Amino acid sequence: MAANSAWSKWPVEFLAQIQSGNRTGRQFQINLSSRYRAGMTTYRTWLISACIGLLLSIVWSLWQGVLLYEQSQIIEAELERVRQLDQTVMAEARKEGIDLSEGALKRLSSEVDLANQLLEKRTFSWTTFLGELEQTIPPRLALTSIRLDQAGKTVQLTGTATDLEEITAFTVGLQNHATFKDPVLAQHRVGSGGLVEFDVTVRYRQTGA
Repeated sequence: MAANSAWSKWPVEFLAQIQSGNRTGRQFQINLSSRYRAGMTTYRTWLISACIGLLLSIVWSLWQGVLLYEQSQIIEAELERVRQLDQTVMAEARKEGIDLSEGALKRLSSEVDLANQLLEKRTFSWTTFLGELEQTIPPRLALTSIRLDQAGKTVQLTGTATDLEEITAFTVGLQNHATFKDPVLAQHRVGSGGLVEFDVTVRYRQTGA
């Protein structure tokens, strides 16, 4: 009971002390700040620097985003212009009766290849080819067939020789000639007359091609 009485008197005494302090000219002061520490200055500087760096990074990222957006807008405008130009060309082609569909373009590509092959055949000189081939034929070797591919660049030669040495000399002559390259002896066999039959494939490069 006595303890409760003393506890109840404590606020009254505390207020009385405050009032007496005011009468004597002293101010009641409570220091709620922490004690100053010199080491906190360095940490505070680092924290401020990190905040400034983060802010600059955010600003830089936003600037780059703006630039990328502007570039994407320019690219999109160019694509739209190309699409409109393509539609204009397609419309003009339809007016002229020209088919520019995907299937027609594929057929056009094959037709161009065929035209190039025909042009190469027209420029192919049999006289020049036979003259150059004759320079590589040994005395005891005879050709029975000459076949060219469509482009006139690969030649298949079939013939007969008295022995295998003549065929070897023939392939060496082709290899050493300026307009023939990479001769390959596909096969050889002894025929009924005792002659060696052979097939040779060689690449031909036209003069001036």
